[in-house]
Amino acid sequence: MIFDYLITPDASLEEAMIALTNVKGLGLIVVDEKKLLLGSLTDGDIRRYLSQSGELSTTVEKIYHRGAISVTKGTPISELEKMTEDKKIKIVPICDDGVVVDVFTISGEDTKTASVVIMAGGLGSRLGDHTKDTPKPMLEVAGKPVLERIIKNFTDVGFEKFYISVNYKAEIIEEYFKDGRDFNCSITYLKENKRLGTAGSLSLLPDDVAGPIVITNGDLLTLVDFRRLLSFHKQHNSPITMCTRKYEIQVPFGVVNIKNGSAESIDEKPIQSFDVSAGVYVINKELLKDIPKDQFYDMPTLIDDLLKKNIKASCFPMIEQWIDIGQISDLKYAREVYKDQND
Repeated sequence: MIFDYLITPDASLEEAMIALTNVKGLGLIVVDEKKLLLGSLTDGDIRRYLSQSGELSTTVEKIYHRGAISVTKGTPISELEKMTEDKKIKIVPICDDGVVVDVFTISGEDTKTASVVIMAGGLGSRLGDHTKDTPKPMLEVAGKPVLERIIKNFTDVGFEKFYISVNYKAEIIEEYFKDGRDFNCSITYLKENKRLGTAGSLSLLPDDVAGPIVITNGDLLTLVDFRRLLSFHKQHNSPITMCTRKYEIQVPFGVVNIKNGSAESIDEKPIQSFDVSAGVYVINKELLKDIPKDQFYDMPTLIDDLLKKNIKASCFPMIEQWIDIGQISDLKYAREVYKDQND
């Protein structure tokens, strides 16, 4: 429905994100109360703003693009398709005397040309007996292994090529997923003879791996649309993009601000906010040459090494549901969240 793609300037960014999720798209059209065209707003616009300490409560008015490219009613589909390709835009408003009467949109990035690497070789020792006989990614959440849910989140938006890094009880994972055919994808296994870390196992990828490459830990459940991550990565023209999350800690005491030995003020139980890694990355395949062979090497180390060379690393704020199943309490929480899902 056309109206699902329309939003007014007084709507919040949180409402805009909900609208984007509902239409499974990358862009919205901003209109006034009479549906007159004002501009456009993309998923990338919102995340760039959030990455600069913006808030979801901010109104669309603050960040949308004025003067969106539009066409008149009756424009041929072939011309619309060429426009989106030539101008690298995701959505085009179709107007009649300035009033938006329809929209032309593309579903998103071509996910079929990308690859996905899932790190599934960890021991999961913090989960105790739960992982004694079962690798952590194969623990069930609402009747399905965590790893199956991760793969489905990708295949639902078109990803087809998967590489799964395995070590601990690898045979259980390989026997369940086999070549991936039953899960609407192609799966190749990267077999670690020793722990190589979240970046070291990338050295096992074949030379002809398709890029860019989306990398995720095998114990993360999220509802993010990975087409949006891929689009964000390409738009920022960075060799690497890392997903980040907001992590808040409340100090349980009154914090005294002292100057020259005297109290200036007291902040009662303040909340400190940090941007932390969400365990999901996108890299261009050219970076694979920088990863040492047969050595333990983590993604944070790779990013640090790139930053020392003044190579840009973009940050994609992940505001969608995100569950890191690192401890028993996390596993219980995930099972509670997904208990009513039948997929």
